[in-house]
This record gives sequence, C-alpha cells and structure tokens, in this order.
Amino acid sequence: MAPSAQTDPPVFQEFKAEDGSPLSSLQSHLCAETGQRYLLWIDIQHAFSGIDHLKCRTFHKDQTEEFNDGHEDTQDQSHDETVPSLKHLFDICIYLYNHLGSMDRKSKWYYRQVVANTRYYHSKVVEELKKRNSSGVRVLVDGKNQGQLLDELHDLQRKVREWEYRNICYNILHGISREYDCVTSTLFIILPSNLDSWNGMDPSTHRFRIHFLCDNCNQDATSENQPRHVHLSNHPGYRLKQPEEFFQKYGDYILRVLQMIKHGYIDDHYDISPLDTLKILWNCDPNIIGSRLAMDIEPLADRAISYFQELSPPKWQEGLGLTRDQSAAIKTYLDVQDGGNAESNLCRYIGGERLIYRKCEAHAHQYLSRQSLEHLREFVHCHGGHVDMQQARIRVELGSIDEVDQFQTHLCNAKHVFDISIKLRWEATWSILRKLCLDLANTGTVFLELDGITLNTHPQGYDQYRNNLFYRDVISKSDLRFISLLNYPRPQEWCLHIDQYSLQLENSPVQLSHDWMTLSSDLGKFHNVMVEAQDPSEWKSVATQLQTVLEKHELSGTHMVTIYNDEWNAVFDQKRGVVVEVHSEDMVFPESVLSAGSIRTLGVHLNFLDFEQELLDIMETNTELQDLIISYYGHDILNHMEHIVQMWHTSSRPFRLTLLDRMNDTRVRVVAQLAVRGCDTEDPSDGTTDLHTVDISPPFSHEQAMHELTDVVFTQWDCDHVFSKISNYSASFLDMASRQHPSVLTLLTLDVSSLSRNGLSSIREVLRQSDLEHLHVVCTPVNSQSESIAQVLGSVLWSTLKSLVLAGHHIEAWIDLCQPSFSSSLLSLQIQGTLPDIQELSHSNILFIIQLICASPLLELCFQNVQLQESRDWELIVDSVDYSLLKTLDLGADCISQLVSMPDVANLFISRVEHVREDTEFAKSVLRAFTLDITVLSQPDLAAVQGILSVCRMEELRVECPPFDPRLSAFIAQMLASVRWMALECLNLTGDNINEWVTLLRNIETPRLQSLSIQGLECVEQTLVHSSVLFVEQRICASSLVELTIGHIQLQDRLDWVRLVENMDLSLVGMGFRVEGRSREQFVGTPEAVQLEQRKREQWKVMT
Repeated sequence: MAPSAQTDPPVFQEFKAEDGSPLSSLQSHLCAETGQRYLLWIDIQHAFSGIDHLKCRTFHKDQTEEFNDGHEDTQDQSHDETVPSLKHLFDICIYLYNHLGSMDRKSKWYYRQVVANTRYYHSKVVEELKKRNSSGVRVLVDGKNQGQLLDELHDLQRKVREWEYRNICYNILHGISREYDCVTSTLFIILPSNLDSWNGMDPSTHRFRIHFLCDNCNQDATSENQPRHVHLSNHPGYRLKQPEEFFQKYGDYILRVLQMIKHGYIDDHYDISPLDTLKILWNCDPNIIGSRLAMDIEPLADRAISYFQELSPPKWQEGLGLTRDQSAAIKTYLDVQDGGNAESNLCRYIGGERLIYRKCEAHAHQYLSRQSLEHLREFVHCHGGHVDMQQARIRVELGSIDEVDQFQTHLCNAKHVFDISIKLRWEATWSILRKLCLDLANTGTVFLELDGITLNTHPQGYDQYRNNLFYRDVISKSDLRFISLLNYPRPQEWCLHIDQYSLQLENSPVQLSHDWMTLSSDLGKFHNVMVEAQDPSEWKSVATQLQTVLEKHELSGTHMVTIYNDEWNAVFDQKRGVVVEVHSEDMVFPESVLSAGSIRTLGVHLNFLDFEQELLDIMETNTELQDLIISYYGHDILNHMEHIVQMWHTSSRPFRLTLLDRMNDTRVRVVAQLAVRGCDTEDPSDGTTDLHTVDISPPFSHEQAMHELTDVVFTQWDCDHVFSKISNYSASFLDMASRQHPSVLTLLTLDVSSLSRNGLSSIREVLRQSDLEHLHVVCTPVNSQSESIAQVLGSVLWSTLKSLVLAGHHIEAWIDLCQPSFSSSLLSLQIQGTLPDIQELSHSNILFIIQLICASPLLELCFQNVQLQESRDWELIVDSVDYSLLKTLDLGADCISQLVSMPDVANLFISRVEHVREDTEFAKSVLRAFTLDITVLSQPDLAAVQGILSVCRMEELRVECPPFDPRLSAFIAQMLASVRWMALECLNLTGDNINEWVTLLRNIETPRLQSLSIQGLECVEQTLVHSSVLFVEQRICASSLVELTIGHIQLQDRLDWVRLVENMDLSLVGMGFRVEGRSREQFVGTPEAVQLEQRKREQWKVMT
C-alpha cells in the first residue's frame, strides 16, 4: 500500500529552559489513523544534541547539504534554524525505513506510529528535492544525485507493503496471549459452500462454512515425523447462523486470515505455507471435509477474499488478534448438529510455559505415550473417574496418599498435561495436600480442582485470612495458577484460590470454564479501585466494580472476596458492598479500608508496642466492630495485657476479644477468647463513650483490676505459658482465667518485682490451680514480702515440676524461701547468676540443691556465674549426681576453676564419669560447653582439667588465647590433646595470641565441627600468619562447617582471603560466613575475594 503524503501542516512544540528562556521549537506530527499528534525522539535528539545523554549517535546537527557547484544556496541560509537540512531529512528517512523493516514483530499500534513517521519524512524529502529542482539547484547527498535519492526511496517504499503484511500476520497469530484459555480455536477461515451455485448479483446464493485451523504453534519442539505447518482440521466445518451479523463483527479479521493463508507466513513459532502448496490440506480426508473443498480450496479462498474485500474494506484496528470474548462468541454462531460439538475435532493442548492451544489430535498428542495413557485411563476408570482427551481434563476419586502417588506416576508417564479434578475420600493433612498440589504441578497442570477438603486440612477464620496458604505454599512455588475447592467450607459452596485472591461462592458449578487470566487481571483492577477510594461515599463505585467483574465471569454467586497483600489482608462482603474483615501486620492499613466504617472483624499482629492510639481510632470509626483479634510473636500474651484488655473492656461496644499465639509462619493457636458477661456480641450497642478518653496508662491497683474483670467471660482459654514480668493486672487476669479454666498453665516465669501483696495472692491462687511443669524464677530482692513470696513458692505443685531455673542477683535469698516436697519428676535444674557479679551460694543453699539432685532423675544440671562459699561443697554435689542418667553438665568458668583447684574432688568427678563412660547417652555431651582460660589455672589445675576433658564429650569449646609461659607449652599441648575433638561441634578461639594456640591445635581432627570463630581483641592489633590460615582452611575442607566468623584480626597475606573463600561451599558463603571489625576492612580491600564471595552468593541464591 503506497504511503500517503502528510498534508496536515506541522504544529510546533516549544521547549523552554528552567528559567523560562526559549530553547527550541520542534515539529509535531499527525497520525492519520488516530488523529493524535506526537514528537519524534530523533527530532528531540537532534535539537538538543548539546546535551550528552540526548545525543543522537546516528545524526548530528552540523550535517549540511553538499552542492555540486561548490557554493552555498543563499536562499537556504535564510531558513529558520529549526528547519532540518536535506541531508538530515534524508538520513532520518532512511533510518526509519530500515527500522520499519525490522519491526514486523512489534505491536500494531507501535508499528503504525513508525509507518506514519516514515511517510512524513518521505514526503518532506520529496518536497525539499522539488524545491531544489524548481530553483535550478543540483543536489548531491552522500554522493547521490536527485534521481538516485528518489530511486532509493522508491525501492524502500515498495518494501513497506511486505513489511506491513508480516506485521499483520504476526499480530494475528501472537496478538492474543495463549495464557487465556479460549473456548475455540482463534484461527479459522470462511469459505463459500459451493461455487457452482454462486451468483455475484444474488446474495441468497452466498452461503458459507467456517473451518477451524490446527493452531500448530511450535512453542514446543515438533517431533520429526510430524509437519510443522498450520493446516485445516479434519472436519467438514459448520454452517453459520446469522452470517451477516457474524461478518459485520469478524469481517476484517476473516479477510486478514484468508490473505495470510493464501500468501503464507513463517516466523519462529508458526509455519503457514502458501495456499498453492496445498499443505493446508495435510491429514484431511476428502470424505470428511468434502471432495469439493479438497479440490477447489484455492478458488474458494480467492472468492472469499474478493467477497470480504468488498464487504469489509481494511481499516485500522488497535489489536488484530481475537480477544477471548470474541473467540467465545464464535460458538453462538455455529450451527452444531445434535451430538456434535463446537470445537471441530481439535484438542485442547497445554504447551510449554503453560500456554493453551487448539490443535489436531496428531499434533496435540504427538509426544503422548500411548501405552502409559492406557494405564492412566484404566487407573482413572477404576477410581470413579474419566479422561477427556479433547479437553485435556481428568476427573478422578482418590482414597489415600498411596493412590495419589500412583495417580501422579501414571500422569507423569503419559507425558501429557491435563487440568485435574480430584475427589478426596480421606481426610488429608495440610502437608499431604501441599505435596499433592506440588507433585501435580510438576506434571504441568495449571488448573486443579479438589473436592473433599475439610476445615481441619485448610482452616478458615483467623488463619485463612491471615495468610493464603495455597498462594504462599503452592501457587507462588509452582506452575499451578488456579486451585478450586468444591463443597468447601460447607456443602454446595465453592472456594477459588487465584494468585493473591480467594473467592467464596454459593452453589458449586458442575463444570468450570472461566477465563482465569482475565479474572485475575479484573480482580487486580478492582483491588486498585478499592485502595484508591478516599471516603465512604466512594464505596458504592467499588462494589459496582466488583459486581461487574463477577457478572462478566459468571460468578454472581460470590459472597466473599479475600484480598491478600504483603502487609494487610481484607475480606470484601459482596452482598453488603463493604470490607468486613481486615488483618494486618504492624498496624499497616490502607486509609480507604479503615475509613469505610464497616469493619466487623479486625486482626492485628503485634511486632511493636506503640499501637494503642491506632487501635482506638479504628474502633471509633468502625462502629460495627464485633471481633478484635490480637496475635503476637516472640513474646507472650501478658506483654500488652493491661493495654489491650483495658481498652477493650472500657469500650461501650462490647465486641469479642481473641488473643492468638503465632510461632514463626506456622498456624496460629487461639490462646484466649473473651466476652463481656450478659452482652450480645452480634448486636453492638449504640453507646457514645469517647474512646480517646480511655485511660490506657497502667499500672492498675489489684482492686481496680479485679473490679474491671468481674464481668469478663473466658469463652476459651488455652494459655499454657507466661514468659513476661507479671503485673497486678496480669496477675488478676491470670487468676480470673484460671478460676474458669483450671490446670492449663504449664510454664511460668515468676518475676514478682512489680507485684503488690494482693498481686502475689492472685499468683498463689493461679499456681494452686495449675499443674506446673516448667518454673523459671527471677530472683529479685525479697524485701518485706518474704512471707508472701514463700506462700507463692509453697503453692507450687512440685510433684509435676520437670524443669526449675533459679536466675538473678538474689538466688541465695530465694532458695532460703523454698520448702518443696521433693518428688521424682525434676529433669532439669539450672542455677544461673547474673553478670557482672559472681554470686556465692551458702552451705544451706547447697544442701537444698543436693536434696533436689538426690530426689530427681536429673538429665541436665547447670551452674553458671556462681561459686560456692565452701569449696568442699563441690564434693557433695559431685558425689550426689547420678552420672548414668545425666546427659548434660554445664559448668561456668568460675565453677570449673573452683572444682579443679581441689585435686581430690576433681579426681572424684573423673572416677565417677569413667565408671559410666560407656553409657552412650552420657557420653554424648556431659559437658555441653567448656571455657578454657589458663589465666585462672595453675599447673596442677591444668592436670585436673586434662583429666576432666579426657572423660567428657563436649559440643562447644571456648578457648581463651592469652600469651603463656613457654615452659607450660608441653602441659597445655597435653591438655588440648585430651579433648575429644571428633565429637566437637563448635570451637571459639579468642584472644591476642591466637597464632601460638593454633600451632598447638594444628593436628586435631574435627569432622563434626559446624561452627568456627576466630576473634582477636578489638583493642589489640593482631595478624594471622599463613600457617594459621591453613588451619582454618583445613576445618573448611574436612568439616561440615555452616558458620565461620573471623573478627578483629588481619591476615598476613591478603590473598589468603581468596583461598579461604575458594574452599568454602556455596551454603557456607551464602548463610554462615561473617567478617567483622578490622578483618572486614582488610577483606573489603581485597577485590578478588569480594568478587568471588559475591559470585558464590549469587550461585547459592539461584540454587536455593
């Protein structure tokens, strides 16, 4: 098609500098098809060539014409500077023609813009040449005269028709994404039924049939014995109902496809042979498609092209391919006989990258294993199902995880991708369901339908609205895109999970045929409209937007839509047209959601303390609030109890309060649910109490707290742990809960520093009601409350206690108050002083501890940051321990130094340990961690330490590395040689003499070592010599290191950093390699090591 000249006069666009001064004026251009004006980037580059980042590398402003007579044209000198030179115009025109020739795979809209630009510059060059010719000026541009310039432009102009044809073909074939599951093939042709009866003057003789084509896109490789080209389906085609209306709607598309079939087209994915090759009839049986079509397809196509050229002349369209809606509407025009279908004999094919095509059976099933397919059919048939090969869908019933594995095996062996519908006939756990989904995703499945999921498997409520488990655990990690749950959460209901949305519908459909990709896109648009709503008045348009989306996709039965974001989730009630539930991390909500005032359930996860004011604002705005859900992580329920419960209880609207315990990303647990006695939570009151007047600044007195809580009903209470400091309010709260739900508490941190006498009384009642198993006592000053504290300790049911920790600055005073009735239940006893002071335990304290040791089957015994007032008491402790049961003995450095200072006691310990050292349980780690510091040990002490190390296995060894007397080298070496290095998991070397200590350790073997730390002193400069670096390299190569830390010490040879990183595996570099302090400064200054580390980190990220 010859380009038309640009007749519309150019309009100039003026550019100004920041100070308002004029810079330049550029001509804008008019697109003939759209009527829109635009600027050419090449013009902008040329006009502002002085600006570096806008310079055009192809054209420069200083280019000028060359005249064959050697003088300049004075008329041209008078032209305005904004008028381009002839050479400049010609260069741009040639560039655009060349660019146009490489744009056949661009969108039609973009291609037409470049066509318009090219035509404009072509016309400007011709205009300038005519002007020069009329002035008698002979022109020479790049050595070409006027005739040669025109010939070159004319040759390029003739190629435009071919380029435009290829662009049209490309957009027809690729203009619709195959991710959209079209209900029929998007490739079809219309041909006359019979040329013999055709009368050009009589429209009643113009009868047509529609013939679908095999959409044989070679996105996946085609097998060698199958042709690659597109061809007719082996089907007689269909008569059209209301053909005039059909041609009016699809005429332009029909004409373009006919022209493509006649002339042919080839690209990387499609091979459409010219019609005269007759390849279009491959695998077509004349007895099926009709003998006349087989013989006369060329004249039939020519007649159809002529007809549609007259009926529907070519016109500009933004998109040339059919949309899914246009494709779906084709079905309504087909005259389908009884027993037939509207898919011709084409099969739905799910190809690579999960794109969906309609292909003939030969191409759709070319890789199918026929024998495996028969096994799959037989398995599905025996399990109440059906295999539909034309639609690529399978329905099956499975009764166990073994049957799931068998089904998945058959599916993989068949080497074909299906949409799958499974009826589960057993209650699967979430882990099994997740495995099922991921295993099926590995077969290429995009759509999965499940029937038989229970609330136990996939819970709703707090957990479901907190996190879309299917999206997080399945959809985001596989090629599965759509998961549909039938009869869930109740019979005749349906839940659909798609990307970051889930839809709850009534009346489960029998067959699903929705355009899931478009649905996901439309829901995203609704999502944006909802977030952008500024005030409650705009929510009507939000609801209308969602209703339009649901009606478009035939999902009018939807009553709830849940939207999942990274920071907040919302549940939209379609019937009411408002958001009714919101759940958030860190109180992050979009303003539009909170301003709706319709929230009935609010869920908040607490990661910080300053939340009260935001909650008050939300409670005041949303007068229909019925449920406030607070979840916590990393701290326990009582951390914010005074604020939360007081704020909730003071509200004039008695909504329900639920407290959730959330650990990592596992499912939440309802710890407490509170309601106000006698109040109907489904019918909020209309009280007008200003929530901003609520006093949320405790502490409360015990009497105030008890008064506040008298009408609170604990409808659910499962708080089995208390970690935080207990206040009077918390004590009263626990007391009230324990009265209604006794014997729940099993773990208690007893910190009474904030309790009054009445608060202690409440804790005493709580302990009486509880079968406590773990008690952690924070030994604060006793002062004048010793009697009340003694009563609290006396109320502990010691017979159920399994673990006791006494920690703090006043352990001695608290032990004096303990008078337990000893039992055989205690398994762990820990006495932990608090630094910087080392506490001394009296002889009476030790007698109490020995009574506990003798009466209990201790597995763990710990003394940290304490010493004994009477050193000989160590003999009593060592003698009382049953080493045949003990698994872990954790002694701090002060305890070790005191123990080894008495050779007879140390020898007693060694002999007792040796007596039971064959006990495998004991031999694992009787000394879990040991700190070796020779600065507090004499030479005889070293011998005692050597004896202890020789009989005990350790998990962690901390070695202080100070300078030492060379005369002690032999003793230290013998002591280190006694360590059971083969069992060690963690080694820390710290100090200012690391090289000498490493020399003593160079021959050790540590196959189980997982953590190695080399730490110099921050205040002392120290260099690690090459032999010490070799020691580290040996640990890396010979051990299973997952952590390596080097800090405050430099390497003598910088290149040793490179060798260290080279020897590390990817997981160590990616997760456990740390360089700190002066070591970091040197490492960063070694580019080779840094680059190698970065490269390994990237490889590790890809691997994981």
